[in-house]
Amino acid sequence: MDEPTAALGPQQTAQVADLIKQLKNEGIGIFLISHDIHDVLDLSDRVSVMKNGRIVGTGRTCDLTPDEVLGMIILGRCPPAAIPGPGALSEVV
Repeated sequence: MDEPTAALGPQQTAQVADLIKQLKNEGIGIFLISHDIHDVLDLSDRVSVMKNGRIVGTGRTCDLTPDEVLGMIILGRCPPAAIPGPGALSEVV
């Protein structure tokens, strides 16, 4: 799903989030792309962050704080709980 809550109001966003959680609970795998960090952390088991077309890090959302995810997004910095993406080590600030 690419940005499934983009341009939705709060009520519709909550409905989509509930549907995604229901599908997840039924064992259906979902590839979610979102710029909304709250969606990512609330709906995902794992997160991968791309910066300049490269995955800079990936990890379980339960192991990463919102600040660590933001650090990957903004700075390309891979926190200890995340696994660097291919070629990311040379790009980490």
